[in-house]
Amino acid sequence: MAEQGITYSRVVAFLKVILPLCALALLSTLFLLSRNIGGGSPAAIPFAKVDLEQRAREQQITAPFFSGKTSEGHLVRFTAERALPDIDDQKVSKAEKMDARIDLTDGSRITFSSDVAQVDSNAHTATLLGGVLITSSNGFTIRTDELTSAMRELYAHSPGRVTGTGPAGDLEAGEMVISQPEGAEDATLFFTNGVKLIYTPVK
Repeated sequence: MAEQGITYSRVVAFLKVILPLCALALLSTLFLLSRNIGGGSPAAIPFAKVDLEQRAREQQITAPFFSGKTSEGHLVRFTAERALPDIDDQKVSKAEKMDARIDLTDGSRITFSSDVAQVDSNAHTATLLGGVLITSSNGFTIRTDELTSAMRELYAHSPGRVTGTGPAGDLEAGEMVISQPEGAEDATLFFTNGVKLIYTPVK
């Protein structure tokens, strides 16, 4: 009985030493594996950044619009199918299916439309890009690749080639400005930079 007691005591004493050592070894192994797989916290940062950028892209405003009146009394309204923030520039948003309508004080109307646009909230401008269509109730239909329009005043500028038709016939120009000159009562479409007009006589 004495020998059994001594053996049992030795086993217990042995286990008291070996079990903590085994636990320490397991913890060390888990620590090493986590370093190898994760590579530490710096390696996890790019994934978190990508996730945040993706979430920022997914944020959108459905059917945004802006409406107001210019200092001359013209009514202005801009609408879009949706708008997304630009993650690189907080003052800029990207709009899809942009439509603009300007009701002039003389009763006429000008409209702009494009599939894509950029809105600058600081400058209060909308830049329509791609296939921009410009129409007016007095007979003009014009197409261009870019048109920047003020959202609080009557002013729009197309810096590149414009083509279209008007009451006098087919036209082409290197630049176009829509504005109301100081002292003038009506808005004007001003074509410059190599204007070509194919006159169509009225029958």
